[in-house]
Amino acid sequence: MTVLALIGGQWGEEGKGKLTELLSEQAKVVVRYSGGGNVRQPVQNQLGTFSLNYIPRSIFNPKTISVLGAGMVIDPRKLVEEMKALRDKGLDMRRFYISEQAHVVMPYHPMLEEAERKAYGMPIVDSIGIGLGPAYADKISRVGFRIRELIQEEEFLSRLSKVLVVKNELLTKVYQMPALTLQKVYREYLGYGQELRDYIFDTRLILQHALESTNHRILLESDQGSMLDIDFGPYPYVSSVAPTVGAASSSSGVPPSAIAGAVGVFSAYISRSNSGPFPTEMTKSESTPLLRLRTGSRTLVDIPDVQLSAVANPEILRRFGWFDTVAARFVAQLNGLTSVALTNLDGLDSFETIKVCVEYQVNDYALTRFPPDLTTLKSVRPVYQDMPGWKAPTSGATSFADLPAACQNFILRLQALIGVRVDIISTGPERKDTIMIRDPFTMAAGMRNTSPVAP
Repeated sequence: MTVLALIGGQWGEEGKGKLTELLSEQAKVVVRYSGGGNVRQPVQNQLGTFSLNYIPRSIFNPKTISVLGAGMVIDPRKLVEEMKALRDKGLDMRRFYISEQAHVVMPYHPMLEEAERKAYGMPIVDSIGIGLGPAYADKISRVGFRIRELIQEEEFLSRLSKVLVVKNELLTKVYQMPALTLQKVYREYLGYGQELRDYIFDTRLILQHALESTNHRILLESDQGSMLDIDFGPYPYVSSVAPTVGAASSSSGVPPSAIAGAVGVFSAYISRSNSGPFPTEMTKSESTPLLRLRTGSRTLVDIPDVQLSAVANPEILRRFGWFDTVAARFVAQLNGLTSVALTNLDGLDSFETIKVCVEYQVNDYALTRFPPDLTTLKSVRPVYQDMPGWKAPTSGATSFADLPAACQNFILRLQALIGVRVDIISTGPERKDTIMIRDPFTMAAGMRNTSPVAP
């Protein structure tokens, strides 16, 4: 038995989905242990194109059990739609399970999320309109609903009738929004419960069985990136979730001592959405090859700054930055990374010069650690090392030796500055576009090795 955690090493959008699908080929069980509902890049394969906001990409592996863990909050309407899209394409969903401890996004959560964001002037971090923050707040306040309650009719009605009174008071009297009808909400969510009944399960039993089997491997997948962690990220520019390895145990049901290793997924250039401090953010001219604003399936390029502030869906505004090794070292230490997976390498193929942030400058002194307070973080200036670009395609390379010499040097420099081996390099969206230097599952089963050794 080997348990491996897979986490995002930056601000999200690192490309964890492909790594989940890749590593699930070796895993008996894959658990997405936190978060829920954030927008992800569409998945394209031989079955078609899918928007998987909840279900991990391991679902396409017929030998792997895919689990939505106890630490997730789930909008049942969206999950039912997601599952239907998969079944309509002929996918077998019998190896998919939902932890009965996972919490439910209720219809008032998205309404309160937007109203509270405007009232408090809160920054946009998570995707808008999914109700993530209020759902987690209700969970902590012990007034949330677990997904199993959707198939316990009497208990659900009893609790909903009390909770909805309070929520309607907030909606109508504080935020001047319409009230929700008890009968309508009750019937609607009971319907979702009936749709999901066969998939709601005590997933701890699945994990315990896998843990007791010597030849089984378990992959624990986080949602979002470690830099958005609710405790260790730059608060309040953080998510409502805990996407670190530390949360993988309590949010999945796997004991901490069973987690043998952790893979951090880092993009070769940083991509993040929405507001918040971003020390290595590129200038508009620097990000020209990368800058884009996604609206549904459309891509809008070079939108004037004056128009960006008026976009109807500002949560999809993407910002780009140079690789930040100060933040990467922080993430590596916080999560105890045993391997690094480097993605989006081909995005830098056209750059003449590539910058790598090696430290921060704060007033007159150098800072080599990531600052814990927002005030300091906002005042830092990145100190860059300029590295020559390779000006050659890396897309589709399948061995380290196939990469241009300048690209190899770039990877080795990142490896040395982070302090963790780069074991996987993604050179394109397809699974075959991968350089597997060392198998993270095999390495996790042995001694931890964080020395900057060349591949």
